[in-house]
Amino acid sequence: MGLFNNISEAPPNGYFVRDLIVFGGLRAGCSVAKGFIFEPPDLANASITELNAFQSQLTLLLASLGENQRLQVQWFCDSDYQQELLHYHEETQRASNVWTRRVRNERFTRYWNAMMNRHLRRQRLVLWVSRQIDTSPGFALTRGSLTQHYEHLLDQLQQEFAHVHDMLNSVFTGQGARLIAMTNADHYRHYARFLNPSLADRFDYDPLSTFDPQRSIQENCWHSEGNGQADFGFWMDGHYHSILVINRWPRVTFPGIIHRLTHLRLLDYSITVNVEPLSVRAEIFREEKAHDRIAGDYASEKKVSLLTALQKKERKIAALMQGHTLPFHALFVIRVWDKSKAGLSAKTTAIKNAVNSMNGAQYVESCLPATTRKLFFQTWPGWLWGRYECRKLYAEHAYLADMLPFSATFTGHLNQAEALYDGNADNLVGIRTFLGTGGSKTPQHAVLLGMSGAGKSVTMCDLLSQTELYFDYTVLIEEGLSYGIYTKTVEPGADPIILQPDGTHTLNYLDTGSLPLTPLHLSTATALVSRMAGVPVDEDKQRLQQAQIAHFINQLYEDAYNEWSQNHGDQNSDIARHAFALQNYRRDRLPTGANTLDAFADFRDWSHAHADEAQAYLTSFDESDISRFLKDPKTSREVRNLAFAYFTPSDHPTHRMLQELMHLEAYGPQKESIHQISTLLQPWCRDGLYGPLFDGETNVSLTGRIVHFELGCIPESAPELKAAAGFLITHHTRQHLVTLPRSQRKRIIYEEVARFLDIPEGEKIVRESYAQMRKFNCWTVAIVQQYARFKESRIRSTVFGNSRQFILMRQNDRADLEDIAQDIELPDITRQRIMSYPLPDQQPGQKFAAFTYFHLDTPRPLCGTVHNIASPEMLYCSSTSGELFERRAQELKRHGNLIEGIALHANSNPPTDQP
Repeated sequence: MGLFNNISEAPPNGYFVRDLIVFGGLRAGCSVAKGFIFEPPDLANASITELNAFQSQLTLLLASLGENQRLQVQWFCDSDYQQELLHYHEETQRASNVWTRRVRNERFTRYWNAMMNRHLRRQRLVLWVSRQIDTSPGFALTRGSLTQHYEHLLDQLQQEFAHVHDMLNSVFTGQGARLIAMTNADHYRHYARFLNPSLADRFDYDPLSTFDPQRSIQENCWHSEGNGQADFGFWMDGHYHSILVINRWPRVTFPGIIHRLTHLRLLDYSITVNVEPLSVRAEIFREEKAHDRIAGDYASEKKVSLLTALQKKERKIAALMQGHTLPFHALFVIRVWDKSKAGLSAKTTAIKNAVNSMNGAQYVESCLPATTRKLFFQTWPGWLWGRYECRKLYAEHAYLADMLPFSATFTGHLNQAEALYDGNADNLVGIRTFLGTGGSKTPQHAVLLGMSGAGKSVTMCDLLSQTELYFDYTVLIEEGLSYGIYTKTVEPGADPIILQPDGTHTLNYLDTGSLPLTPLHLSTATALVSRMAGVPVDEDKQRLQQAQIAHFINQLYEDAYNEWSQNHGDQNSDIARHAFALQNYRRDRLPTGANTLDAFADFRDWSHAHADEAQAYLTSFDESDISRFLKDPKTSREVRNLAFAYFTPSDHPTHRMLQELMHLEAYGPQKESIHQISTLLQPWCRDGLYGPLFDGETNVSLTGRIVHFELGCIPESAPELKAAAGFLITHHTRQHLVTLPRSQRKRIIYEEVARFLDIPEGEKIVRESYAQMRKFNCWTVAIVQQYARFKESRIRSTVFGNSRQFILMRQNDRADLEDIAQDIELPDITRQRIMSYPLPDQQPGQKFAAFTYFHLDTPRPLCGTVHNIASPEMLYCSSTSGELFERRAQELKRHGNLIEGIALHANSNPPTDQP
């Protein structure tokens, strides 16, 4: 192989020094290069505006190159998702839920095997910037002085390439690109894989283990000499290699034309484009000479064709002089390799076809071993100063920018992904529900839209299952019991709370849920009772009715407190001390604006985490101060309100008590109207039309990991019952949710939100979830099937305006999709893809639910196609088809272990489609 001797026939050589590559030594005429891992935005679904904006950035990159700098754009693809999959696997080990671990392990195993078999594909891009060293000592130096000179030179070069990194970042700002300056380790790994393609099959091997910084590139990385072949290319490291060079640019280029070459479903090929800026002055001089020659010919021959050529030269000279055109030399090389000649021939043919499809572009295939060797050396990472000039083409920045292989694989949020899915190009896509770093992660509210049969239930159930380990509390509100089995997998004994008139569940709206009595709870109870009695159309009568109801609710709470206080007199002192401590705690330790409920929840969490400190804080106050606090009319109500946090469910007042109080205690001129309200409230008692749902002791727990409300059993003939139930459950869950530690993650899922909006106050409930629950670390998701109803609601702007990510499945109505696209600025090409997604029941073979993942990330949206290929177990768990629904209920009853039952029946009799 030999050492580098600065001639084109020899392979380049150098050293890895200070995160740079020094070719030939630190002397004049040699060069230094640095690589930058570039993660471009995925523009496959980008709008024309975004494509043009990125093309402008590439033009700016070319314009920023100095005359002493050269650029190498090196694109390649591999099957390596190792780092992301291992992180996903490590996170899975944290999951305590058996179902979550099973779902995530199935994903990991499937994708790991696909990676090991090289069935996955991922595009990668490295930018190399190189410059020649133009300084040398110029005189003899001692050994120590020479070392010092080299140290200063390296310091200067490091600083210069740091400025290059800053320049690249400034050029590509605003498009979501990411630039990572490569280190010695990155340079070494890249070179090792470049020169040893067999490493692509060894995911368990890190070549860095053999790195020796004292050895050269060839000594460190080149472990297999190349052997020229008689028919084409060369043989190296167990692979046949072939070289193609572009020898004619396309007649017309446009942003994205390079995707025809980079988006082939192939592995084991790379594209290297070496860019050399030309002197504008020299180019003008050359063009002027050509202009003078043509002018002479035209003067003698007077041909129109010569006149046209003359005018063309004049326009080019003007553009060069005005800076509208920048000249370059570019070498565009495609290297292909395979373990067999037949495989190499097939890949090469595909690439040739791709080149020919690029508006008249042409290639030349290198067959002579000597030529192939020279071209191969020109593609070595960072080597841009070779003397082989034969295949370089003249280029101008406008069309050269289109031909640079800036192409990316859509991976979504693959880094630290919470859920993994297949892409549509053998890629993996990651989804995250929270984004940010450290303690500043914020929920990314979502909307899932799709027609019936597109796979919404399976996809959402799969997403909830994969991300379950990150959440401490889940609320599901639906009609249809689509998530009944999933709920049982989250927590042993968890069952959907099926609300119906003749059921056994009771939610006492007067129960504070082990929390203090607050003005919010009083106003919510008043609003609910007012709805039970029927809200008057007249606004003045409505306010009067609410005032009357609020009076009796306050009186009922006062009576309940007095009775409880007489029976628990020994606790009054402790409650007063607690209330006094909360007042001081809120004033001294909480931010301005914190209310009593905030102070109670924060102090409660502190007591659980640091019991000794909290107890010391409680006992630090004087008894005399507490006594005054208890007796002072201005603060005694705080003690009363806090006492309700000490009540058991049986201690709280009930709806029957309120109805009887209003009937017995009505007096004065409003007696008749109060009796009327009392009569209207009677059907809501447990012996009335609506059963025990609102009256009695609460027997529904909201304190587990999941609470699932099913509203589908409430008949359509009882809209007032559905309205009251929806209002009640959202209030109870919200009250419990906001008192959980803010550090804990929560989520609310509205299944078929369009139907939930039929509930009076439904719009207000959903609007609050999207607009305000982010500050409580709560992720909100709305599922929309009947978009025609949803788009007419006043809440659409709030839901869309506060959602950061959209899961867009096949739409049945193009007009609906156009409305959605206008709201979230969805590119035209993406709209067309969504309308063409096949439904699962129409697919032969392996079935999947296709959707577009659109995330309004900064600085630019993420947009790409995702395929949810669900396992048989997930299909069995989440299927909503009538036949399977009934059969599954019977089958799982016979198993004591739910997960084992799902696994057994899913694999013995799997569903035939993805509903």
